[in-house]
Amino acid sequence: MMVGVRIASLRTYIALMQPKIVALLVFSTFAGFWIAHTSQSQLAFAIYAVFGVLFGAAGAEFFNKVLEIDIDKQMRRTEMRSTVRKIVSIKTMLIAGTFLILFGVVIGALANTLTALMIALGVVFYVLVYTVMLKRRSRLNVIIGGLAGSFCVWAGVTAAVGTLTLSGFMLGFLVLAWIPGHIWSLALKYKKDYIKAGVPMLSAVESERNGALAIAGSNIFMAAVSVLLAAFLNAYYIIIMIIPITALMYLSLKVVADKTKAWLLFKFSSPYLLMVFIAILIATSV
Repeated sequence: MMVGVRIASLRTYIALMQPKIVALLVFSTFAGFWIAHTSQSQLAFAIYAVFGVLFGAAGAEFFNKVLEIDIDKQMRRTEMRSTVRKIVSIKTMLIAGTFLILFGVVIGALANTLTALMIALGVVFYVLVYTVMLKRRSRLNVIIGGLAGSFCVWAGVTAAVGTLTLSGFMLGFLVLAWIPGHIWSLALKYKKDYIKAGVPMLSAVESERNGALAIAGSNIFMAAVSVLLAAFLNAYYIIIMIIPITALMYLSLKVVADKTKAWLLFKFSSPYLLMVFIAILIATSV
């Protein structure tokens, strides 16, 4: 019985780490390593970067969930989180979060100091810059706070070559360009909740039409960055990405005409980014 309770409790804490989001960040780290790696790059360094980001991102999510309890209480999508229902220990989350972040940075340092710095900066931008400083104050919060995702990519890049390459920088910039359209689609779907919680997400505080136009414009820009990446890859990347880019453009323009499509676009955007990473892995392996 006690074992079952402990497993259930562990699952509750793991759910608060946002496993799907962390998994996408981890994949972005490996893609960053792969787009920059050379014949001299050590695969072990990719493992250090990946696990460094894994633990760092998980710890950052713990801090995020603690800092946003008051927001989560007011939103239908998050009102049943275990932090809101007081099922988990806030003290435990803060202690575990600190340990995970420090552990992640130390693991990253096994690759090199710059990789450790990228992991640390990713945490700082997510927890302090985005969650604490910008999310409740600026409608441009995700544009600046989105750099947290870029640093995950750059952790992989620096682990591969010890510096930041142009191709690696562009991949990190792609993640930054991806985040606004992704989050704004969610905010348009839950517009009333964001307004109620006092979170000035652009697509929630602007009119629905302006919000939809911002989403479409952001995604079109991100698609253009996706195309520019081809300059560092080969025809395989272009062939793989033709359908995902076309689908993204179609759904983005569809939202302008029909705001109810925002949720579908939100659900598609993560697989789109994953497809970019897969296309990079294939294009640099053949």
